Amino acid sequence: MSDAEMKDPKDEIIEIDALDESADTEDESSDGTNTEDEDTEDDDNDESIESKHIKEYIEILTKIAGDKYNYDNYAELLEVAHQMNDLDKIRQSAEIFAAMYPLSPEIWLRWLKIESSLATTDEEVEKVEKLFQRALSDYYSAEVALEFAALAMKTNSKTIAERIWKTLIPTYGLHTMKGRSIFEAYREDTLTKDGDSPASFNRLARIYEQELKIPLRNMEDSYIEYKLLCEKYKDVLTDLDVEKFERRYKQAKEALQRMLPHETALAALEAHCHQERADLYRKYIADCQTLLDDDEVQILYERMVTECCLDGAVWHEYVRYLHRCPPDAEDNSASPVFRQTELDLVNRALRNCTWSAELYVEKMRIVERQATPTSKMTILKIMEDVASAGLQTPEASVKVWLEYLTYLRRVTDFASEKERDILRANFDLAWNQLGRTWGVLADPQCKILQYWGRLEYEALGEPNKGRDLWYSVMASSDNSSRVGLWIEFIEMEAKRGPEAARKLYRKSITTAGLDDPETLAAAWLRFERCNGTLEQLISCQELCNATIEKYYKTISKNGPSNRATKGKRSEAIGTTAHKDSDASAAKRQASSMDGTGGSPPGKKKMKRTNDNLSDTVGERHEEFKTPAIPPLHNSSKTHDLSKQEPSKPQIVIDIDSESDAKPGGDQSRQVFVSNLSFEVTETDIREIFPDLAIESIELVASSSGKSRGFGYMQLASAEEVPKALSFDRRPLNGRPVFISNVARDKTTRPHQFKYSSSFEPNKLFIKGLPFNLGQEELRRLFEPFGSIKDIRIVCFRSGKSKGLAYLEYEKESSAKNAVLKMDQHVIDGFTITVAISSPPPKKNPTATEPTLSVGDSGGSSSSLGSGKKLLGKWDVKQKLSPMIPTAVLKRSAAAASEEKPKSNDDFRKLLLK
Repeated sequence: MSDAEMKDPKDEIIEIDALDESADTEDESSDGTNTEDEDTEDDDNDESIESKHIKEYIEILTKIAGDKYNYDNYAELLEVAHQMNDLDKIRQSAEIFAAMYPLSPEIWLRWLKIESSLATTDEEVEKVEKLFQRALSDYYSAEVALEFAALAMKTNSKTIAERIWKTLIPTYGLHTMKGRSIFEAYREDTLTKDGDSPASFNRLARIYEQELKIPLRNMEDSYIEYKLLCEKYKDVLTDLDVEKFERRYKQAKEALQRMLPHETALAALEAHCHQERADLYRKYIADCQTLLDDDEVQILYERMVTECCLDGAVWHEYVRYLHRCPPDAEDNSASPVFRQTELDLVNRALRNCTWSAELYVEKMRIVERQATPTSKMTILKIMEDVASAGLQTPEASVKVWLEYLTYLRRVTDFASEKERDILRANFDLAWNQLGRTWGVLADPQCKILQYWGRLEYEALGEPNKGRDLWYSVMASSDNSSRVGLWIEFIEMEAKRGPEAARKLYRKSITTAGLDDPETLAAAWLRFERCNGTLEQLISCQELCNATIEKYYKTISKNGPSNRATKGKRSEAIGTTAHKDSDASAAKRQASSMDGTGGSPPGKKKMKRTNDNLSDTVGERHEEFKTPAIPPLHNSSKTHDLSKQEPSKPQIVIDIDSESDAKPGGDQSRQVFVSNLSFEVTETDIREIFPDLAIESIELVASSSGKSRGFGYMQLASAEEVPKALSFDRRPLNGRPVFISNVARDKTTRPHQFKYSSSFEPNKLFIKGLPFNLGQEELRRLFEPFGSIKDIRIVCFRSGKSKGLAYLEYEKESSAKNAVLKMDQHVIDGFTITVAISSPPPKKNPTATEPTLSVGDSGGSSSSLGSGKKLLGKWDVKQKLSPMIPTAVLKRSAAAASEEKPKSNDDFRKLLLK
């Protein structure tokens, strides 16, 4: 802002007040007679319009002071300044705009044309030249470049003109569609300033030669002009290398033929088709990159980011290209394009796309590669910029935090306890800040905790803390079903010893809903073969077989008959299993691994307690909580599996069959209570239900004596049951208590969903609410529109709000008014959505089996969309086949269809051979 100092809005307000006071003084001094003529009236009208513009200008400045990130306010301010025809105001508003955002080529061009027309002296031209340099640094614009060329032709100073051409020719002379116009202006200015002389003609020839080695539209016309120049002044032209010139010209022509179809496609696109334009530029670069110089490719990237400036992906691609092919700044020190560094470019990118996590990550990496003494402070400043910019998704925030924490890991001296604590504090800060900003949406996969936990196992040297962190990871979202995470966890836990890994294998294989139990079972088997005893191997096989058997039973519901499924199970589990038509034989094969755990044919296996299956099953439900940061020091309540005794049988209660654990008593007077905190006692329950006549309460406990979080209440009479059900979801210790009927058979239990599933014109569905907003605050917001009948905030089992609510009015008109007034309303930074409640139709709860269609042959086939694809026998066998000799595979495949199952005597004879 060297040309025009920015004025404080308060100074403008003082000027307005002075104008008002002078106007009042004139009114008081008037004698009431109208003596002005029409010209005076026109002047008054002009003054009135000017005053209006000034007031409007001040109002917009006030808006900008209150919301400095609103782009439209800056554009409106600049437009008002142009309407005022006040150059100082135009300069001031443009500088205010440029301080916050890069100015578009159109805005620069409108301003620069005014400045160029007023510049007469060399000093004024130099000031305008600096403005042009700034404009060309914001965006690559051929239109601004042509206006800059006009300024060079206008000035009488050869020094200024040469400076301008040194900026334009290396950069804008490479523009395929507009480059020839730049060269034409350059030649014309050279002739004008140098006159007709041999030196001038030789210089013209060099300009033509420089132009004709670049693929430019209509370069044939320039070629003809060059040939005419050479013919006319052949006596004075020197240093002509015809062969070299012709070779370069031919190469440029070939490149142009490849480029023109892409240029035509870009020109045909509508201005608003930004994504299609970016895709065309990518195709353009990929197709022509081998034919072009690095500088020419970089110009294509410049054009792409200018025309798609709000697409963070194109900026990121350009930054990566500049890292691979950095320009030589010394050759083109005057060019704003080729003298920029990676850091300059990424700063340009972030002025356009402040929300791009990839660009912040790239900037941190660039600063780290520079390895300057101030790199650490610069990266810290980048994180502050991220916080103020406000990323739009939790995934973007996680990505930036992970990059920052990774950088800190690289620069941390792990021998220093202080630096280790600083790293831990940053992990804690990242996790808590993500939680405060995004709530339950923040990092559901717990990538921050995964990384932190691995570092605790390794570089930070506290495996106990690492284990606690990984237990939090596995308890979050659906992570417990991901076999890959379990294997990674076990790999780190194995550093504590084989027993620790074994116990974690046992815990993971019994987890419900695993996405690939076979891979986990195979990993455990390999582990036991390398580290275990015979008994441990057999125990592993039995537990894995039971898990895989259950897994195949689940997926068989959506597939062919059970007979075929059992055959596939036997193939998946036993490496020497044979295809058997007898279902019981297939079941015996599925119950053994490698033939070691089976029983002789015909001998009924005794039913006994499965020691391994019972181990840690109850604990699994206890540990499945909302992820939380464990304390810095080890707590006595850690998940130390080594303290458990797997040899002791435990009573296993399946969470899916709570009714089977129901105590005796009159069921007509019982209710089932669940979602209780593990610390809740019988006294706590009685205190929150003082209106109920409770005869007894029985909380179901695990083998360790800890509460399982559910139980049964025996009421004084059957009449108390409906009353108890009305207290469903009453909070206790921050968690809603679920109360339902008791029925041993789940299919006979009454439907518990007590809310309407149809359209309700007097009820609102509200989403996007702040997670800490309570019922009273919600009532105060919506009560002005009518009498409220009921409010229900939807919560997780933990009692935390989901950001959703249902609000029921007495009248339909109240609901309609609330939708009109409150939809997209902002509450504490959260934009809420308000709509009339219209829940989607619920599926039939009894329709659990897939629909089967019977064909003419009488067979059955699964209907379309019946669920997961059933695994074929070769899908699993291929995992095991690389470990089996080919000859054995062939023999077993051939024998599978011919041989009968061998008895123990048969196997004994084989061994004695």
